[in-house]
Amino acid sequence: MTTNNPYRGAFLLILAAAGLLVLAAVAGRGDIATATLVLAGTGCFIAGVFLLALNKGEPLDPEIAALLPAQGTVTIATLCADLGVQGDAWFVPEGETVIEIVPVAGTLPEKIGDDYSYITDAGRCAVRLVPACTPLLARLREKHALEVPEEDEALLACIVEVCDDLLEVAGKTEATKDGENIVVTLADYRLLPGCRAVRAASPKCCTMIGCPVCSLLAALAALGLRVPVTIEHVGVDEKRKVLRVILRPAGPAPRGAGPGSSR
Repeated sequence: MTTNNPYRGAFLLILAAAGLLVLAAVAGRGDIATATLVLAGTGCFIAGVFLLALNKGEPLDPEIAALLPAQGTVTIATLCADLGVQGDAWFVPEGETVIEIVPVAGTLPEKIGDDYSYITDAGRCAVRLVPACTPLLARLREKHALEVPEEDEALLACIVEVCDDLLEVAGKTEATKDGENIVVTLADYRLLPGCRAVRAASPKCCTMIGCPVCSLLAALAALGLRVPVTIEHVGVDEKRKVLRVILRPAGPAPRGAGPGSSR
């Protein structure tokens, strides 16, 4: 059986405490030296207990975590492609939630306000999905009371905070406006193995479906801007460990979506 460093350190402190206390008991002189041994032993014991109590164990390896959703993203993209769907996903705000619409071509259907997975609207066919980021977004709202602001600067700051502080998926995130587009750059991105696995199947998976992180960025933008948002481009620089996502907003939300709508 092996132990991680925090456990090893705690056990060593407790052993040292036991040794010091035994030495003090054997000496039994009742002088300052013995008192010092007792105090030192007690301090080591308390420090060891604190290490054991506060240690949370080894975190999940980021490379393993990155690979968990990869096949699901590829599989959904493959199913859509087999159905003849070739468009990129649109993330459409629907009240406080976001739905994902993957059109056959590039045009959103005018009506998307039902619960069916397949939309046929005057030739504008599409697939309706629940975004991969939905459980993640719910968790952020539940645990961190996340509220997505509608002001541009506050929205950009919100995206940075989510990536760097709440999810800690990047060492440093930058979110900027480029015209109407939102450009998010995640430096020292920790989930690149997932990107590698998805893009090995096809880079189209990134824009047609989107992994949980990229779809979360699009969902945050859609909730803040209150219009449909698509993932225009995803660029990966593996040498520099940088992920760059360009989000493009559309016009007003289609009928059946947006604030106050119901499914």
